[in-house]
Amino acid sequence: MIDTRTPIISIITVVRNDAERLQHTLTLAARFKGARTEHIVIDGDSNDSTLEVIKNNGDIIDRFISEPDKGIYDAMNKGIALASGTYLLFLNAGDELLTNVEELVDTTPNFPVLIYGKANMYNPDGRLLYIKGKRLKSNNQFLKGMPLCHQAIIYRRDSIPFYDLRYRVYADRALTYHLLSQCGLQQTCFVDCTLVNYYEGGFSNSFTDAALHAEQNEFYRHIGKEHYIFIKYIKTQFKKKVKLPLQRLFGRHVRK
Repeated sequence: MIDTRTPIISIITVVRNDAERLQHTLTLAARFKGARTEHIVIDGDSNDSTLEVIKNNGDIIDRFISEPDKGIYDAMNKGIALASGTYLLFLNAGDELLTNVEELVDTTPNFPVLIYGKANMYNPDGRLLYIKGKRLKSNNQFLKGMPLCHQAIIYRRDSIPFYDLRYRVYADRALTYHLLSQCGLQQTCFVDCTLVNYYEGGFSNSFTDAALHAEQNEFYRHIGKEHYIFIKYIKTQFKKKVKLPLQRLFGRHVRK
């Protein structure tokens, strides 16, 4: 049961030294900000004009923190601790909100632990690459990759744990997998609408392939699925030594 006296949704935006994109995100989110939407900004002790942007948007931002952190997921954990909304949406600097999430949450039945939808996935140059997000058929989809865009997932605050800081990139995937493993897909709700525009080429691209590979292997070990390390290795070798050479030889009409 949703308490009508508290915010129904807390939008949490984490940022560091990204004033222009923060302003863009805030301006677009403000279009949908109702009386029961709380917007929280967690700034990682920026030394550009980010703090000025935060202070100039006091009519949009309900709470903010500006202090050093241990990374993006530590900042998100601070947002979780500060939030008072029944549900949480993580909308980082540069992300573009397309849907009135207050109305969306208010009209979603059965009080699910997780509400999720679709996201437009853009190249940094503005080209639409693909649309991410379909109705989940199995929790095992998270073993193959991240089937959802993190910014198109709305978590119920009383069900979400803190992000595991042993991960620098995979914490959102790990958290969502554990939440669904505990609660089951029957306590989730897919909404067939596009929640956000997300621009690739940001945070995760700052890590090497080796670092991402090592972190993925740690995820598999942590959830007791070590055999997926071998499965992923075989698939990678097949792509590298068979599929790509065939594509170069015969063109790109080799089946995926």
